Amino acid sequence: MNKRIAYLIGLGLTISIYSFSQDIDFVKKQVKTLTSPQFQGRGYIKNGDHIAANYLANEFKKFQLSRFNADYLQSYNFKVNTFPDNMDVSIDGKKLVPGFDFIVNPASGNCHGTFEIVKIDSNLFTPTFTAQSLLRRSFKDKFIILDTLGWGRGEYRKNIRDLFLQNMEKAVGVMLVVNISLTFSVSLFQQDFGSLVVKRTSLPAKCSSITLHVKSKLVDHHANNVIGFIPGEVDTFVVFTAHYDHLGHMGTKTYYPGASDNASGTAMVLDFVRQFTGENSKPKYSFAFMLFSGEEAGLLGSHYYVENPLFPLAKIKIVLNLDMMAAGSEGVTVFNGSTYPQEFARLDSINKADHLGIDLKSKGISRGSDHYSFHEKKVKALFINTGDKKLGYHVPSDTFENLPFTVYENLFKLIWHYVKGMK
Repeated sequence: MNKRIAYLIGLGLTISIYSFSQDIDFVKKQVKTLTSPQFQGRGYIKNGDHIAANYLANEFKKFQLSRFNADYLQSYNFKVNTFPDNMDVSIDGKKLVPGFDFIVNPASGNCHGTFEIVKIDSNLFTPTFTAQSLLRRSFKDKFIILDTLGWGRGEYRKNIRDLFLQNMEKAVGVMLVVNISLTFSVSLFQQDFGSLVVKRTSLPAKCSSITLHVKSKLVDHHANNVIGFIPGEVDTFVVFTAHYDHLGHMGTKTYYPGASDNASGTAMVLDFVRQFTGENSKPKYSFAFMLFSGEEAGLLGSHYYVENPLFPLAKIKIVLNLDMMAAGSEGVTVFNGSTYPQEFARLDSINKADHLGIDLKSKGISRGSDHYSFHEKKVKALFINTGDKKLGYHVPSDTFENLPFTVYENLFKLIWHYVKGMK
């Protein structure tokens, strides 16, 4: 056979087997959809995560993924504290903006009315101060502002804080003053007092009284994981995971779209669904695509899955968890990379050989995303993250418009080559 013809035939086979078509417009459309107001921040009130789960299951159906059950959904329940009502806070007549001037502690109970403020700060520490004096003070029907700036560090600070907490039982609420950005989160329980966090720069000078309306509701929440697969030549699975849930609403006016965290990772999983269902050849390994709920509440969806797997965990070759995938200017971190150095070395080798230009960083174990549920079960799992401090974290400004998608296309290509080259 002519060498040129042989070369062209070989090249044609390569293209057929390893056809690649990355589509950034598809990804951006998915992120824009998932962060739109109709999805309510994919949280635990206003049916947000249910809307998202049904949408994602329908996307799996469009791509004709195989399923382990009738509707791609794996259901479970958990209790979660929510804030479904209007939220108002004013200090000395200054109205604070929720999400920007203050947030509620996710475990906060109900708190309504106007109350005298007692401020606990470094001015407390006069030459005659003794820590036990905190136990003699009455905080009954008071709202406490706790400012620990200047308290010192270590065991002394902890002891004073603990004494204070012992004596605040009859207080109506407490507000912690911080210098850092306000990052909202989720709680599975509810306190019996109001609890807020406020920016130091948002506090009026005197702080003598507070008027607030904070309504919380502990609900029994029904959630769904969304799971489909592509059968391969063998029933050993490469698993792509991302959590699709986010924080939703804090009250009626403060909305958390969750574009980076984690509409971007969810969209990348859908992008891999699009890629692999469009290839002509059957993959060597089976591919499972798992979109988890309840991550923001403590990895609940992935934990439920590993306790109730739809196929034996022993059949998983590796889990690739994709969380916050639309940045990359500060590099791409592979958590568990130092736990599995050969896997990180393969990723790094592909990155350099293909001149992808990604600043890959290997880190140790992280408990911060859904890969950890698998890691605890001794399943090999990597957590890939492009988090950028400039985007913010658990803030209302995490919107589609603010995503740079700096290394998305090359990172997608890197993961694709990594999977396709698995022995």
